[in-house]
Amino acid sequence: MTSAAGATALVLALNKPVYPLYVWFLAESAFHLSLLTALTMPLYLAVWHLSRSGKGRAARLGMVIVGIVDTLAIALILGGESETLAFLFACLMLAGLSFYRSEVWLSRGLVAAIFVLFVALEGRIGAPLMPVEEDDMRSLAFLNVTGAAALAAFIMLRFPRAERPD
Repeated sequence: MTSAAGATALVLALNKPVYPLYVWFLAESAFHLSLLTALTMPLYLAVWHLSRSGKGRAARLGMVIVGIVDTLAIALILGGESETLAFLFACLMLAGLSFYRSEVWLSRGLVAAIFVLFVALEGRIGAPLMPVEEDDMRSLAFLNVTGAAALAAFIMLRFPRAERPD
């Protein structure tokens, strides 16, 4: 699970410089704002480093927390209509898949907190920090929902499954 959390962190870190290129192509008026999304790249690299350093629980917990912080920061930068909060569903999956049975209450607490956070913020985040054209915002929303779905698929493919008892 630590390896999967580290791999997820590395994929997200490597995506940070690429995301603005997607935005430039699909939603040009949001390009300058999208450059700010790269600011969280060092946090994902720190999680990846933790996973490689044998600090498993810290890496797994860090992956969930960094994912939440990153999602909230980008939602505030790009605005509520950007559908960035969809990435909280990937955070829910990480919270549910990243912990052992002995850590079930940590996992459940994180899942509950992420769910409450989503419900509290959905539809309540204001406009982006800079104006974004209406068509570009629709493209940005599509990009973010698609990106969240792709991340969820990666998580489901990367995280280990429990062995079936004989």
